[in-house]
Amino acid sequence: MQKTHKVKCTKSGTDIHSILTEEAVDLLAERLLTPLQIEHHLTLALEEGYLIGETPVPANVVESILAKDIDGLEQKLTRHGYNVKTLAATVNVQPKVIRSFLRGKLSPGQTQEIQVDMLAAGIPL
Repeated sequence: MQKTHKVKCTKSGTDIHSILTEEAVDLLAERLLTPLQIEHHLTLALEEGYLIGETPVPANVVESILAKDIDGLEQKLTRHGYNVKTLAATVNVQPKVIRSFLRGKLSPGQTQEIQVDMLAAGIPL
């Protein structure tokens, strides 16, 4: 079943699809979680559309401005309020170890140990 977004811009009464294609709206809705992400990426998409003269802004423009790792572990933890310093303090390791963990540069044993410690501390992985 295909979703249809019938959204009007509140002040002008403009149909959203005169600004963004339906595919672009769907892409933003699928990939973004927080209001801050939505606002930030919508602004970037509209600016990029304006710069290249695309109206409505198509999905390929939205795709080009979305961070490729927006759903990565580091981004997920950051959305939950855990930065490198907080994670390091929580699992009692140096921040450089956490950075290596987030980049997948630790040995499997070290990775598993940090994962166990994070889960024990209630950190969502």
